[in-house]
Amino acid sequence: KKQRGLAVAFAGGGTGGHLAPGLAVADELRRRESDCRIHFVGSGRPVEEQMLSESGYERSAHDVLPLSHLRRRPLSFIRSHWRAYRRQRASIRRDRPTAVIGLGGYVSVPVVLAAGRENVPVLLLEQNAVPGRANRLLARWFPICLTFEQSQQGLPRGATFHLTGNPLRLAIAKLHQSVAGGSVDDQQNVAQTRTLLVVGGSLGSQQINDSVVSAIQELGTTALAGWRVVHQTGPESAEATATAYAQLHIEHIVQPFFSDLAEMYGQASLCVGRAGATTLTELAASGVPAILIPYPHAADDHQTANARVFENARAAVVEESPDRSSQPIDLSQSLRQLMTDDVRLEEMRSAMRSLARPDAAAAVANLLPAAGPSC
Repeated sequence: KKQRGLAVAFAGGGTGGHLAPGLAVADELRRRESDCRIHFVGSGRPVEEQMLSESGYERSAHDVLPLSHLRRRPLSFIRSHWRAYRRQRASIRRDRPTAVIGLGGYVSVPVVLAAGRENVPVLLLEQNAVPGRANRLLARWFPICLTFEQSQQGLPRGATFHLTGNPLRLAIAKLHQSVAGGSVDDQQNVAQTRTLLVVGGSLGSQQINDSVVSAIQELGTTALAGWRVVHQTGPESAEATATAYAQLHIEHIVQPFFSDLAEMYGQASLCVGRAGATTLTELAASGVPAILIPYPHAADDHQTANARVFENARAAVVEESPDRSSQPIDLSQSLRQLMTDDVRLEEMRSAMRSLARPDAAAAVANLLPAAGPSC
């Protein structure tokens, strides 16, 4: 029998990597129950406002200080979190959500603790191989969904975890089953030119932009024969990057931001990008081999840990700056080897697809009360 009145609050954010899995689960819940009430509680950062305004879900924000302020402004830090905790307890008493899902990030802490105090079921989502600080704290008391099996090593002893994978938007998850996830030869038949996809995140990465342009300039037009470059640069470098490719007479599409990366993943034969959990999950679902450049200043160096999982599975090549800086990296050798080795690309493609968990959003939804497969 179908149960009515499902209401789920999502707590956390601050980055697209935290928010995107929550949106994927929210979409899955709405797909199952069209009148499911969804509410996101975040920090109010611009990236949240943009993503949530496009989703149409209800949202609110708490003005809480991040953990970096604890030493410098301990009293202000404690006050801001205490106020948020009290406000959220009152909100939960009033609205009585079916469950609260913690997405990670400092803003999730007072919301999740308030839900626990009011006996509302809580589920945490962890995207990275190294669990974030908020989730490491909250996993002492609440169950957590993991993307990587390795993540359990960073959890408190006795923590309850579920290996669900990282929830993905349906358009990306479907790539795992689609023709676009076929072999390199299949892609060659669909399009005369192969595609090198370059993505540095929604804001772009100057390090990746400079590294790729420099490598392609070194390789030259002959080495790029039969390839085109599709490059998401971020807002600062689009014009200069497009000019560099044009001067080399290389077929290219350069934009500050692609609103539909599913289409780009579906066409890609090789990707150069960061090692954030969402990017890696999308690459795995679409079966795109990758050269990964972990962001050197990520908290707890979690991007390097993420990347190593894919490198150990032979799905990706990892390139790092020797001095852990954001200076350009020489990618010419890796690009030359991969762009001329169809056998290796196909092996990497298969390895990528083996790491995919396209049903992660459904797996998370199934763990919520009144949100199982019968709903």
